[in-house]
Amino acid sequence: MTKSNGVAKSGSVPDKEKESSEAPPRYSEGNGQPPTASADELNSAFESLNLSSWTLEVTPDTCLAHLKLLHAFQNLKEDVGYTDGLWGLFDSRVLSQDDKKSNAVEKSLKLDDETGKRLAGLREKRWALFVARAVDRYEAWWGKISKSSLSEYDMEQDSERYSGFTSKSTPLSWAENILPPLDVLMVWHAHMLNPRAYLEDCILYCLNGLWVAGMPWKFINDAIDTDFNYNVSNDCKKAWETIIGRKWDNVEDPIAKTLKCPSCSTSHQIPWTTCALPEDYNGPDPGLLGEGYGDGNFTYVCSKCGKTLTREFLEVAKFVKDVQDLLHHNRPMPGTILHNDTGLPKILPRTISAKDRHERTFPNRLIKKHLRSKLLDLTRPDKHPTPSMNNVRVLIENAIDNDATIKEVESVTGRDAIKRYQLGAEARAHTRKMMSRYWGNPSPFALELGGAVLRQGIFVEKMTKIDWLHSPAARDTMSRLIRKYERFVRLMMFNPKQIVVPTLDVDLAWHTHQLSPAIYTQWMFSKTHQLIDHDDKIDEGKLSTAFEWTSKAYQEAYGEVYSECTCWYCESIRASHVSSVGSILGVSKNEKISESFHTSGRASLCPPDNSAHISAHNSVRFQDADDRREWVHKRVHLSHKAHLDKSYEKAQKRARKKGRELPPRDEYYYSYWGYPYMLYGPYVYPVYFTPAVYPCGDPGIAMAGQGSQGACVAGACGQGGGGCGGSGGCGGGGVSLVRLPS
Repeated sequence: MTKSNGVAKSGSVPDKEKESSEAPPRYSEGNGQPPTASADELNSAFESLNLSSWTLEVTPDTCLAHLKLLHAFQNLKEDVGYTDGLWGLFDSRVLSQDDKKSNAVEKSLKLDDETGKRLAGLREKRWALFVARAVDRYEAWWGKISKSSLSEYDMEQDSERYSGFTSKSTPLSWAENILPPLDVLMVWHAHMLNPRAYLEDCILYCLNGLWVAGMPWKFINDAIDTDFNYNVSNDCKKAWETIIGRKWDNVEDPIAKTLKCPSCSTSHQIPWTTCALPEDYNGPDPGLLGEGYGDGNFTYVCSKCGKTLTREFLEVAKFVKDVQDLLHHNRPMPGTILHNDTGLPKILPRTISAKDRHERTFPNRLIKKHLRSKLLDLTRPDKHPTPSMNNVRVLIENAIDNDATIKEVESVTGRDAIKRYQLGAEARAHTRKMMSRYWGNPSPFALELGGAVLRQGIFVEKMTKIDWLHSPAARDTMSRLIRKYERFVRLMMFNPKQIVVPTLDVDLAWHTHQLSPAIYTQWMFSKTHQLIDHDDKIDEGKLSTAFEWTSKAYQEAYGEVYSECTCWYCESIRASHVSSVGSILGVSKNEKISESFHTSGRASLCPPDNSAHISAHNSVRFQDADDRREWVHKRVHLSHKAHLDKSYEKAQKRARKKGRELPPRDEYYYSYWGYPYMLYGPYVYPVYFTPAVYPCGDPGIAMAGQGSQGACVAGACGQGGGGCGGSGGCGGGGVSLVRLPS
């Protein structure tokens, strides 16, 4: 995959495409919640939606139903986070005696800064535990509905299980009584918003019907009332508990996780958290890290074999289990299923010679022909110290570096055996992709879904804050953002090498589309000849640079501002599109477009803290284990920051000439579980106060560099060890929101 370096010259959209692209209807004054509206008036936009059990296209109604679901997710999060004492996590552990006596929390009295911050962290800990349990429950649901798995033989046949998966399948017949609980819906929602990972998982587990059916909007909409409570029948709850074997309510599931030791298969009951304390506890606070299964430092010693169970060891155990399935059931390794360019299944060659060197399945051959015994040994009880994925990485590196080994694996004979064999780029790419499925991810899925839910929660919170649902112009707004989404896709079509970044309104339509995977895949392939991914990790600096390009390209193609927001960041981005010479001569088209946004009155309807800003829930900070590369990364970050500072100064000067004042940069405060904090930049939000409490690490950080958590296999990419870093890494489908290969 390729991309432009820095802020590239905007690509163009052909004139005939501009002409055929009807301008989206304007946001209107009605988009704000009217202060005198009755409850019926406020709810009128979403009380009677025209939906079917199987969605064929993105419509205003499906977008409104999606917003209802997001509001329900936000309600769930707040209910969990603010439930005092949940899992033994009481507010009292962070409060002073004076705060306790005055009932400061109950009366919403002002707390000192440190107490407020610790209380916010405690609430986030409750939510992090809840999400970890939700992912576990989703895994149980997934396991029950999956009855078989893919084989390499299927990949050689023209069948619905593989080559016809995206075109010949029959949708699951949804009904109200088979809906899952809201927390499981939330995890499924996050899973589907990673289209390539979700498709890979559905193919591997032969879940054709589930993939084709997508989100059952009609039944979900009927289950969510106007207060955004999720209500289903008793028959539905009973069916879930009987078939899945879990309680309907997440918090009623057992407080211990049943886990088998990967080395000796002994079952253990492991507490979800070791951070619980009595409400009247007065000793020193041990912190919120913990060693339970849902804690940030999971550690448990097997009572039979003495093996120390950790999250890192469970990642290895997942890898070894997949190796066993490959060897015993011919089940291909994750990361070798989809064609790297299109993101879709592509039938394997049927001739023996071509099959033996088919690059996409190279990792499977490497394991079967060379590494099988070494990999299976990793989970033996007598294997000390306890291995991690770094051990797997070293084994693969050594194999790839050995010319004789690669020739054996690729069945190189005759005259070719005399020459040095060059492993193909696609084989290396799929080796990285395979490894990316395991770094920081002990689950059976292609990505770690706990972090995906948490990052998606940023978007959920912003959607509920904007609250388009309660606007009398809600339906017009949905029509507008769908049209803007179609323009966004045109930018992708005509700029295939560029990262294209959505605004919040575009992202709502895009997400809604992805929640009907079959429809999304077919439509997007017809436009771009591939399944456009929506990976949920992108370096924050790249995100901002790409957003600047997207904003300028959209503005030049359609004659309108892209991000209809008046915060300092969006104003600075628009200012960067205006050349100094063009501004002096009064011939700058971009300056006229930006000024029209203000003089038309549209800007007054777009407050800085509640508008269609850059959608940055995917933004993470990349940290490189290599000091030199990390230094370069920081220099690039500082350079971009200086560029933004300069653009902000330009925007201020131009605004003053027109008699306006831009909002100052230091007035952007956000509430994080009731604690106000300063947003340090335009992309990462929230600042995770408690990064150590998350089971699979800080969801706002991605590691890169050989030897680090998430590192590439040296020799599997041109840099000798860039960063896989999970599903969003170089081997995980790209780190961009949207980037098309050339």
